[in-house]
Amino acid sequence: MIELIHAPVPAEASKALSDYAAAAPGAGPNEFDTLAFLPYKKIVKACLHKIQAGLCAYCETSLQADKGQVEHIKPKGGTNAHPHLTFDYTNYAHGCISSNSKTCGQKKDSEILPIEPRPGCNSFFSISTKGDLSPVPTLSDADKHRVRETIRILGLQHPPLVLERKKMIDAVLELKAKMPALVPLFLSTREFRHILKRL
Repeated sequence: MIELIHAPVPAEASKALSDYAAAAPGAGPNEFDTLAFLPYKKIVKACLHKIQAGLCAYCETSLQADKGQVEHIKPKGGTNAHPHLTFDYTNYAHGCISSNSKTCGQKKDSEILPIEPRPGCNSFFSISTKGDLSPVPTLSDADKHRVRETIRILGLQHPPLVLERKKMIDAVLELKAKMPALVPLFLSTREFRHILKRL
């Protein structure tokens, strides 16, 4: 996952959300996907895309600026609703839209993530050279459960995703064997670069 830092809120996003709040006082979850909010949402998405360096906050696959969705880290609706966070920038992430709803925000739906894409989140995860994610072995049983639940909720063990991580790991290991000094530069521009630091 990307270790998102939302502060300070980008000026463009802050202005967009303030302008919308002024134009639609009392707006709630039902207004988030309306045409009225769309221009403001595009500004927010552009800011998120920039701070996430073009990656999905959850799976770390490449994401075009105009694709994907503004994802609520804590759900705005459903059984675990946090409606007061509907228009709160610190609750947003730019997430991919999976065509089969088997990963990321669409898979998460209204579940609560035990581990959110925040600073330090990746310290709970271990990654194998085959691309599999698991809890760090030294974690407490409670924290291991949190990791497994996060992986399940986001579908981070979905086979095509694991395969893509393995391909990137293979490329990193090959480069490390031939030109180790180039590994940091190589990783800085690639998918999965945050979780691969756990190798």
